[in-house]
Amino acid sequence: MSETGVSNQARVLAQAAAQRGEEFVEAVRMGYVFQIKDLLVAGSAAAYFFDMFGLELFRLDLRLNLPEEAGRLAPYDVQLEGEVALLELGVLEPLQLENTENKEPEHWRRLFGSSLLLSWQDEWRISEVLPFNSDGQLNPQDPADKFILDVYQGKQILPLQKQSLDESEWLFLREMQSQAGRFNLEELLNALRMWRDFKGKQETIDRTKIKTWAAGVEYLIAFFDYRLVDIDDIARRYGTTNRTILNRARELAQVLNTTEFDDRYSIHPDPIAHYRQIFGEIGVKPEKEEQKRLADERGKIFDTIEVPPDDEDFFGPG
Repeated sequence: MSETGVSNQARVLAQAAAQRGEEFVEAVRMGYVFQIKDLLVAGSAAAYFFDMFGLELFRLDLRLNLPEEAGRLAPYDVQLEGEVALLELGVLEPLQLENTENKEPEHWRRLFGSSLLLSWQDEWRISEVLPFNSDGQLNPQDPADKFILDVYQGKQILPLQKQSLDESEWLFLREMQSQAGRFNLEELLNALRMWRDFKGKQETIDRTKIKTWAAGVEYLIAFFDYRLVDIDDIARRYGTTNRTILNRARELAQVLNTTEFDDRYSIHPDPIAHYRQIFGEIGVKPEKEEQKRLADERGKIFDTIEVPPDDEDFFGPG
């Protein structure tokens, strides 16, 4: 394909991404729930957050509740990378310079902005909503930004959408939220993903074990994220026993083939993932002794370990 052809194709894709972003913003603004669902990538962060919080988190991320927004949020830049697009949104106002009273403004000031991450699946769909632009960051001194930070860090609670959650999901999300500042939004997302992945591998789920499954999910997320888990507290809150929680957690981990550095369910990267990649690229496989050591480590995932304190600067979805 010629450079002109590639340029034209990119322009068409960028315009389509911008149009999809406008449709999404308007659907959130007007509360069109069914249209929003159609615009989201199934199983994406955006879809999970929508099931958890409905419109509230999206309205917060897009700042649609601010008087300065007043219907002005619109696309102003898009970056394409293969089948992924980052669409930046913003509320802009003209910046008047001296001696330009009778001219169209050439410079603009962005009051605030947000971004949409889109994936191409026969058409653009939204996979994630981010409350900042690629060149910006949240300002803790700004009340709106501070509230967003507090929500993502789990210090402020958004109401759960019970109708979109099964009984176990609603229970562990409610319990995790109740511990203000302990679990951030990415950890809630990981908990929901873990449970739904597990359900997808089961023919049936015993409804008499709803509370104990929920306790197992919270235990694993807490353990995976390097916290000293107070299993007695979890057992008390869910009305079960320590042994039962460990049994549920083991079954979850075994069925999902997961450990504490699984990027599906943990906010912490595998500290030796880089070396695994290097070994793979040069065709080197760990020796049997190393494989055995790794297997032994997997068997210790339920041991209590000392961990560093939580990172207070952690924002959320990455």
